[in-house]
Amino acid sequence: MSSDAAIEVRDILSHYDLGELTGLERNERGFVNTSFAIDVVKDGKPARYFLRKYKRGIREEEIEFEHSVIEHLVTAGSPPVARLHATREGKTYLHRFAGSDDREGAFYAIFDFLPDDDRYTWVGPRCQPAEIRNSGIVQAQFHRALNGFAPRGTRAEPKILDLLSGMRQYLAGTPQRSKNTVFDACLIEHLEFLRRDLRETLAVLGEPEARRLPQLIIHCDYHPGNLKFHGSQVTGLFDFDWSKVDLRAFDVALALWYFFATWEGEQDGELRLADVALYLAAYQSALAGQPGLTLLSSVEGRYLPHLINAASHYVLNWTVLDFYNKDVDPQEYLTFLRHSLNFTRWFRALGHLESLRHIIAPLTAQAA
Repeated sequence: MSSDAAIEVRDILSHYDLGELTGLERNERGFVNTSFAIDVVKDGKPARYFLRKYKRGIREEEIEFEHSVIEHLVTAGSPPVARLHATREGKTYLHRFAGSDDREGAFYAIFDFLPDDDRYTWVGPRCQPAEIRNSGIVQAQFHRALNGFAPRGTRAEPKILDLLSGMRQYLAGTPQRSKNTVFDACLIEHLEFLRRDLRETLAVLGEPEARRLPQLIIHCDYHPGNLKFHGSQVTGLFDFDWSKVDLRAFDVALALWYFFATWEGEQDGELRLADVALYLAAYQSALAGQPGLTLLSSVEGRYLPHLINAASHYVLNWTVLDFYNKDVDPQEYLTFLRHSLNFTRWFRALGHLESLRHIIAPLTAQAA
């Protein structure tokens, strides 16, 4: 165990009634928060938990929002999520300061450790057909469980249309903040292409019908890397700190982009249309005949292709902000940048929008 990390974790555990630390392992998969699998012993019995140290700058009301969502899902019993553990004071998170000069402090939370396979990350997933179907079903369960739920707190991130509008202005300042790397060179080369595409996307999604699309609490980071699998079954859904109230169809669109935008070779950025159809059919089937949340409607289906492109811009926005606010590998982030660029090129290429509409229309027509 790293001595500094072990000291920090032991200090956090002292505020819980979970036992004594016997081991910890840093989770290297995340880009935003710092996380550990921690092993403890209490009354001679071993147990494993998941400890998260939230990113700097997160607001307390955002954690309240996330935790109220998790508690509601645990009570609902579906989809499968990890239970939060309360401190000795009864709170689901801990706010600690490193010293007198630390004005902001850090937030921590401890969850049950979800078993089974971390089979994928968000980069390059290739799920099997049964995994695709079950993932679509679980996203539908998530939306249905949270339909009409009033959370505590609030998420600071703007809704997708406001975020994309702000992204156009932010991109304009790229030359002034350049780090003179391969990432900057590629981004500056494609600035006008990206800003033009954002303008066209916002024009479509700004239509009155699009602005009236159903909103609810969305996961906003639903991808194979945030799922646990046992065989083809999804046995765990996690990472709710990106959740917010926004368009239901955007959450589905973002999942489709994460799951099915190819990363390999000359096909980088191409959307695997047969898999899109399989996922959407599973999502719709999970809501058919159920009370509460309706199926994706034909109107949602009409805007879904443009929301998939908006999803690519959404991830690109994270890529750009992360690159300019952290010390990261330019080559790694260039891969992320090119992936989003390649998808938007594919989306704008002749015939692809029509192909998406041809797949989506019959799957959403049944909602009528």
